Amino acid sequence: MLQKSKLRWIPAIAVPAVVIAGAVAIPSMANAGVSLPSKSAAQIVALAEKSVGTSFSGTVEQTANLGLPDLSSFAGATSSDDGSGVSDIVSQLSGTHKARVFVDGSSKSRVQTLDQLAERDVIRNGTSVWAYDSSDKSAVHLTLPSRDGDTPSAGATPSTGAVPTDPATAAASALKAIGRYTTVSTSDNVRIAGQKAYQVTLAPNDSSSLITTATLAVDATTGVPLRVAVTAKGQTDPAYSVSFTSIDYSTPAASTFAFTPPQGATVKKIAVPDRSAHAGGTTTKSHPGITSRNDRIAKAKAEAQPTVIGTGWSTIIGAKLPTSAISALSSDDTLGQVFTPVDGGRLLKTALVTVLITDDGEVYAGAVTPSALQAAVAAQ
Repeated sequence: MLQKSKLRWIPAIAVPAVVIAGAVAIPSMANAGVSLPSKSAAQIVALAEKSVGTSFSGTVEQTANLGLPDLSSFAGATSSDDGSGVSDIVSQLSGTHKARVFVDGSSKSRVQTLDQLAERDVIRNGTSVWAYDSSDKSAVHLTLPSRDGDTPSAGATPSTGAVPTDPATAAASALKAIGRYTTVSTSDNVRIAGQKAYQVTLAPNDSSSLITTATLAVDATTGVPLRVAVTAKGQTDPAYSVSFTSIDYSTPAASTFAFTPPQGATVKKIAVPDRSAHAGGTTTKSHPGITSRNDRIAKAKAEAQPTVIGTGWSTIIGAKLPTSAISALSSDDTLGQVFTPVDGGRLLKTALVTVLITDDGEVYAGAVTPSALQAAVAAQ
């Protein structure tokens, strides 16, 4: 969506979606005084579901120990103009990073990351989204379709039994859906950022997964997720974690979400198409030109769809890389520092995820071993 350089492009191939589902384990003695009413895993998940729309602000700390090499000495010299250099990616996926987070309901948010000499912000205020990097005074602006900025009314929620109508039902459905692949259990209560919290731990039933456990810590009062992390096979400490170090449930000031590019800033606007204008409405008469254009659009959409291999925790996601991304990776001198040449492409193995970039520009990623990933791709 947003321009790569403004968000320090971190491709989805680098971190599996399940990473957001875990929490750092703390010795029980540190939380001996945390006493809470007993809740089942489904009740804890339901509590988290109910927290959507809660206003708060706080400081978040991200820690990653994925086994990636230290490329700090290459920073700057190897990054491509669009900020997609491998060293930029690795720097965000290793070590510790801090950010300030502000949320007002479901349509206003701000994430503020502070580097040593720069500040980066991503701000959403209703349908308006800004991304700003103070290091080069560059900004990107886009306007979301109005429906994305609106809060659905109470009557908009379907009342049929096929769709969960409350957090408890939704939580039960979610746990039932993952039960085939996952052992779900409650963990010891903890105290995070001064708040008492419940924990739910997920353990893959699939031995081929690189993930051992993932735990979610939820504020016992508000339901807001306070800490997430995941542990990898062969590791005691979490390979990846995100945790609040402080949190305030007061509504942030409206000025927090107001943004005007500073004088001298370079602004790029990105148009976001409104798909509702093309969805299931009118039917046009058959015309060779229109048919050809629609065929090209349909083909492009089909090619853009990701490839899904396998199920559960061993799911592998594949996609065709854009030409610009292929060029950026090919020209990055540090590519050889993190990727290993293999038959038909290049391979990256971390504690939590394995990534394969093929010679013809396809990328595959999954929380599985390199041999499992290569075998699954070869079988396609």
